[in-house]
Amino acid sequence: MAELETCRENILSEDYRDFIGNHIRTPFFDSLMAADPCSQDAGFDYKCFYFPKEAAEPVTLSKFSYNSIPKCFAPLSMETLNQAGILPIQNYPTLQLKGKGVLIGFLDSGIDYENAVFRNIDGTTRIAAIWDQTVQTGTPPEGFAYGSEFTGEMINEALRSDDPASYVPSVDESGHGTYAASLAAGSADSSEQFLGAAPESLLAVVKLKQAKQYLRDYYFIPRSAVCYQETDLMLGLKYLNDLADRLALPLVVCITVGTSMGGHTGTLPFPYLIEGYSTKPNRITVIGTGNEADKRHHYYNTLAGPTDTKTVEVRVGENVNGFFLELWTEIPNILSISMISPSGENTFRIPLRVGAAAELDFLFERTTVTVDYRVLVEKTTSELIFFRFDAPAPGIWKIIVEPLNAIDGSFHMWLPMTEFLSGEVYFLESDPYYTLTSPANTASPVVVSYYDGNTEGAAQTSGRGYTRAQRINPDITAPGINIRGALPGGRFSTRSGSCASAAVTAGAVALMMEWLIYIQDVPGIDSYQIKSLLILGAVRPRTMEYPNREWGYGQLNLYNTFETMRQL
Repeated sequence: MAELETCRENILSEDYRDFIGNHIRTPFFDSLMAADPCSQDAGFDYKCFYFPKEAAEPVTLSKFSYNSIPKCFAPLSMETLNQAGILPIQNYPTLQLKGKGVLIGFLDSGIDYENAVFRNIDGTTRIAAIWDQTVQTGTPPEGFAYGSEFTGEMINEALRSDDPASYVPSVDESGHGTYAASLAAGSADSSEQFLGAAPESLLAVVKLKQAKQYLRDYYFIPRSAVCYQETDLMLGLKYLNDLADRLALPLVVCITVGTSMGGHTGTLPFPYLIEGYSTKPNRITVIGTGNEADKRHHYYNTLAGPTDTKTVEVRVGENVNGFFLELWTEIPNILSISMISPSGENTFRIPLRVGAAAELDFLFERTTVTVDYRVLVEKTTSELIFFRFDAPAPGIWKIIVEPLNAIDGSFHMWLPMTEFLSGEVYFLESDPYYTLTSPANTASPVVVSYYDGNTEGAAQTSGRGYTRAQRINPDITAPGINIRGALPGGRFSTRSGSCASAAVTAGAVALMMEWLIYIQDVPGIDSYQIKSLLILGAVRPRTMEYPNREWGYGQLNLYNTFETMRQL
C-alpha cells in the first residue's frame, strides 16, 4: 500500500477517485488493484480504495459495480425529555441514570467543543475524542491516513488556553452536529431550561469531510448542498468502534445522515458495516428515518401480468441541471423501460443488455439520459435500472415500465433527496411509504421516526416504512417537532426533523445501557434486545393500529420501558 503521506494526498485530492471494495469486484476494478493503490480498512472485509482519475474514468456502472461507487449522504434536518419518558428516569431516586460510563458517537458536521453543555462541572470536556476529517495539520487516528485526531487531553488543554482554536482547530460550521450531540448528551443549562437525555455520558465525534466534486457531478448534487460520501462514513464508523474498544466502553452510535440511494433493504456497504458492528456486544446504533415522506420522491406500482405496462410520470421544473433515478424490483421479476420526452419523442423499448449502458439523446429537449440495467447487484436478489438525466428539459417525462418476466410485478422508484436536487423534480403519482432514508432500512439498529410531541400528531415529513423487503421499520417514534437544542457559540435554537428524534433516542439508549451494564451487571447487550425493551415500553395511542408504517410499535417512553421491565 502507498505510504501514509502519499495515501493522505490521494484521499484528499480531486485527482483521485474513491471506491469501495471487498472480494466482489468487476474485472476492471480488479485490474486497477495491480497498481497497489492507497487503501483504508473499513472492517468486515470492506476497504476504501483511491485510484488516479486517469486510470478510473469514466466512472460508470459498466466498469464498476453499483455498490463500489460511494453513495452520497445528507444531514437529516434538525419539554422533549418528558414526552419521551426520559426525565423521570434521570430523577428517579433509585435510578438517577445520566448515561455515565457510556460513549455516544456521532458522524456529523463536528461539534462546538467549547460549548458549556459538553463540559463537566469543573469545566473539563466530556468529549473523549474528535476525528476531524477536514483538518490535515494534526495526526490522523491510528490506522487512518487523513484528518486529525484530538483527544480529550488535547481538548482540555485547548479549553485552558486563551486561544482554544490554536490547539484544537475543529469547528462545527453548520451546527448540525452540535445540535444533535446536545439533545443526546448535553449538560444542563438552567438559564435556557435545557437538559440533554444522557448528560453524563462521554462523547466521540467524527467531523465528516465533504464529498469530492466528481461524485457531486456524477449524482448531479448542487455545490451548495452538504454532501458526505460513503467511504468517509464507513471509516468514521470504524473509528468510533475502535475508540470504544480502546476505552473499553459500551457505544451508542447516533446516525443523523441519510440517502435515498440504494435498494432500501440495507445492503449498501455503509448499512452492511452497521450490521457487522452490531454483532459485537454493547454496540447499539440509532438511526433516524429522514424527512422524505411528503416530498413525492417515491413511486410504487404493480404490473398485473405479462402484457401490462405502467406509465410513470416525472415532473421536472425549470433550471434543473440533472438528477438520477433508480428503479428496483425483486428477481425473478425482470423489467424493461421506454421513455417519452416532454415534446413527445419516444425511445420505444430499450433492450436489456447486462453490463452495458444505453445513452439516449433527446434532440428537441437537448437532454441526454443514460440507462443502465443491472441484474446482478451485490448482496441483493434485485434488478436495478439506473437513470441519469443530464440537463433535463422542463415538463413531464414519461417512463413506461413493462415486464420481460413478471411474478408479482411489483417495483419501486426513488428520486434523490430534496437536498440533492437543484430544482423541482417529483412523481405525479407518488407514494409516501417506503421513504426511509438509508441506512434506516437496516435490520439491527434502533430505527426511529418522529412525531409532534405537543399535539401527539404524526409528522407529515417523517420517513415512513416499511423497507422494500417488508421489514418493520421504524421500530418506534420519538418527538421531533420544535425541539430546542444547543448551537455553536452558546446559542440555542428550536428545530424540527429526523435529527432530533434520533438524538433523543440515542440518549435514551445510553441510559438503558448504563442501567443494564453497570447496575444489572448484564455482561453484553445487543441491538435486538434494546429494541425489544423499547418496543415493550412504547406508548400506543388507540387511534392507530400497531405496528404501522409511521410509528412502528409506538411512541418512545423510557419510563414506561423501565416500569415494564420491573413487572417482568
